[in-house]
Amino acid sequence: MEDFEGLPDIEEFLSNQNSENDFSIRTNELDHISDAIVAHCGFTKEQATRIINMFFNEIRYHMLKGYVIDIKKLGSFYIASPKLAKNKKRVFPKFKPKKSLLKELNNEK
Repeated sequence: MEDFEGLPDIEEFLSNQNSENDFSIRTNELDHISDAIVAHCGFTKEQATRIINMFFNEIRYHMLKGYVIDIKKLGSFYIASPKLAKNKKRVFPKFKPKKSLLKELNNEK
């Protein structure tokens, strides 16, 4: 069995963490979240977009470092092991929702 030498581009991502342009999150699909932040917190649209970017960059950074990010009442973000996957050259981010979230989404009590 070959030794596992790390996930592709993780080292590059981690070394360029301060460079926002190289690895920014596309937030155009998340406008409804930034609008809610603006409405409820009084931030500008630019500040809200930056908050969303920082949130997802922190999740991604810590996932790539090997941590499981557990958010109470939401779920857990983690990286599926490429050692166990058929395609060992890819990173597989996963999200496992909490049972309470699933019950609420399905209108169960």
